[in-house]
Amino acid sequence: MAQPSKVGPVLLTVFAFPFLGGGLVFLYSLMVASRNFRPDDPVLRLVMASFFVLVGAALLFAAFKGYGFLKKQAALQEANPLSPWLWRADWAASRAEGANKKTYISAWIAAVFVNLITAPFLFGKIPELLRQGDPRALILLALCSFGAILTFNAIRATIRHERFSNSYFEFDPLPICPGRRMTGRIQLRFPTLAAHGIDLRLSCVRRIVSGSGNSRAVSNATLWQADKNVPSGAIEPGPLGRAIPVDFEVPADGRITDHSNSDDQILWLLHAQADVPGVDYSDDFELPVFRTADSPEPASDSDSQANASSFSSFGFAAEKSADADSGAVAQPEQTKVVVSMHDGGTEFYFPPLRTPARALLLFVVSAAFTGAVYALLHNRVPLLFTAIFALGDLFVLFGFLHVAFGSARVFVGNGEIQSRSGVLGFGALRRDPFSEIASIIPVASPSQGSSDNSIYSIQLSTKSGKKFTLADEISSRQEARWIVSQLETLAGLKLDTHVEVNLPLGVQAQPVQLRTRQPGIRVQASGSSWVPFAVFGTFLLALFAWQTNKWSGGSRSVRANSSRTADSPRPRPVAPGVFSGPLTDADIERVLALPAQAQAEELFERAIGHDARALEVFTQQVDDWTGHIDQSDRVVQLLRRAQFSKDLRIRLAQMDLSLAVEGFHENEQAADSLIARASTDPQHRAWAVYYLGMLAGRGVDYDRIHKVLLDYARNDKEPNVRQWAVEGLGFLGKDEVLDELFTSFTQDPSMNVRDRAGCNISDCGVFTRKQRMRMVPKFIELAGQPNLSPQMRSWCFMALREITDENLPSDANAWNRWHAGHGAEKMAEFERIEWWQVRGDE
Repeated sequence: MAQPSKVGPVLLTVFAFPFLGGGLVFLYSLMVASRNFRPDDPVLRLVMASFFVLVGAALLFAAFKGYGFLKKQAALQEANPLSPWLWRADWAASRAEGANKKTYISAWIAAVFVNLITAPFLFGKIPELLRQGDPRALILLALCSFGAILTFNAIRATIRHERFSNSYFEFDPLPICPGRRMTGRIQLRFPTLAAHGIDLRLSCVRRIVSGSGNSRAVSNATLWQADKNVPSGAIEPGPLGRAIPVDFEVPADGRITDHSNSDDQILWLLHAQADVPGVDYSDDFELPVFRTADSPEPASDSDSQANASSFSSFGFAAEKSADADSGAVAQPEQTKVVVSMHDGGTEFYFPPLRTPARALLLFVVSAAFTGAVYALLHNRVPLLFTAIFALGDLFVLFGFLHVAFGSARVFVGNGEIQSRSGVLGFGALRRDPFSEIASIIPVASPSQGSSDNSIYSIQLSTKSGKKFTLADEISSRQEARWIVSQLETLAGLKLDTHVEVNLPLGVQAQPVQLRTRQPGIRVQASGSSWVPFAVFGTFLLALFAWQTNKWSGGSRSVRANSSRTADSPRPRPVAPGVFSGPLTDADIERVLALPAQAQAEELFERAIGHDARALEVFTQQVDDWTGHIDQSDRVVQLLRRAQFSKDLRIRLAQMDLSLAVEGFHENEQAADSLIARASTDPQHRAWAVYYLGMLAGRGVDYDRIHKVLLDYARNDKEPNVRQWAVEGLGFLGKDEVLDELFTSFTQDPSMNVRDRAGCNISDCGVFTRKQRMRMVPKFIELAGQPNLSPQMRSWCFMALREITDENLPSDANAWNRWHAGHGAEKMAEFERIEWWQVRGDE
């Protein structure tokens, strides 16, 4: 059995001993020498000593308990490598434990931890400041109130646990399959009546962890959601007392549960709540939703689980949820928006304080910031430091005013939409005729924390490409979709209520992991074991890491962000190589004496820097590296740089190195292997067609591979496969392929496929500038079509600018005039340059 790493638990144990030992020694000194302290000293010292003892004991418990859990998890994964729904004991028993089972324990741990920290201030510093009449005591009291709030929350959680017991959801199918009905029962103790029934909500949530160290933040984006109410009369007897029946239809195009990346997970959550006398019932259950061999096929062109991208080379696009895109949306029983009719139209009024919980949180944060600024001003702190805090305070205050006092009015009638929003309604009036409106959509901002409480806004897009927000701070998903359906109906637009999700900055879904997984399972212990170590011992390092990540992320080019490579893991930043000059004879002798990996990395990096001799040696050696080099972080970064080089010879070398990394010689045997893999292995079909394109681009069995790629690009039912077949066609470099890519750009039902086809025509792939110039009339003609969608028209003009290097306005007539007057001149310019000179990043 694969054993989990012991490094994390050992380091956690070593880190725990100073806390535990120091706390015990401190306690012993208190007992021995307590008579020498003043009356108020023992209390404070006892609190501090207890704090260190508890922290040390908790770390030891986490080390041993965590390692035992990882061993058990490794055994389950090894026993059921292809059945992830059996990797959890409760799932294997067709049940999902409630989140409240251990929530009250966590609540008490947090309350005790915070109270131990604040107790010395509460019993020591605050009384002293109050005696002196110092207003800073109020700031400390506000901070200490967090301990009281957490204690109250822990008491409520304990009462809830005692009242409803350890509830669990007992589901019938195992696993739960998309496209099929999910039935089951929530088993619990329910010694009361629910006059309004039990509200159930099934959600597919994307949980994203952004940042690092102490700046890590958890965001939840709801991708799909359905609600039901179970009347109290439908509750049945059960083993714990009562059983709440559950019945939902899981959408066929829904994503499956995915825990492979702890920083970006797909979760299916069943939430149950009921308003009852006393403490309300509320619990959450995570469900195993997986596809099996007999699962229904998705009915729509939804984004593939590993290929749904929030960024594209033609611009940023929010992730689209799997909500029903048409049909009437039922009005919620309770709405915050006020709807009225007057002056020949309908007005939607969004009053202030629509999200009171957020307003209260921002008020507390703004009060803390204001208190900090006050303290800094009265303690002779450097002015720059104080100014930074004051600027942050202004941002928080602005957010509080917007959330607490912001209102909006949207009037639909007389052939236009009038909107006005601002604090207390003071804002500029905007008028948009129905004829200029492209779409109205609800947009979700991912919630922070573990609960699903996203905030929604309503966004209007005009046909000119402008976007602005009509209203925000809407707490109900159904209300946001209902309002959009009403606005679309009144404005005569197509009914489309899908919800788009604004993902956190820098988050993008990677293409499917196409490399074959190695046998065996390796369990990393670095996740839970290193968190306390980072929290207690490396605060400054974590802050530095956050800043480094921020700057390195910001400097990455748009093209690097939007590129699709066959292997998706984002490499760690690697410093570029520094070379004193072009490759010399002595350098060649030294490089060829290195291991294959080092040879490939240095020669390829020199070639990317336009060292002609390095490229020559690289071409001579690359075949010998096949099967002997790995995809290191440096290789991944070099491949991405070369993919958009301004030298086509470098792009061709990128294909050579990619094939060598995957272990493919450039011959017909490799083509036969990949064609067979594509036809027999649907899971790796996209990966196979991508590398088939590279083989054909290097002259291997071109005609046969061309037909195979074209068939997948035209006819495969999976948009993910069609997309990677289009990427493969981009490596072929023939005139006929440009026409085939244009067909995919204009006719494929998937916008992801169209996006990549447009990129390969205009900028990506291995076509010459002369070849691309031939496509200009087609793009101009397409952009001039009156019924073309705004997105496609925008992509056409972007492609024209990338092909010609001309910065003309987004107007088909202007481009027609330019092409008539200067098209031949531009083509002659491209004929005069070297064949390998293309538009690129470096």
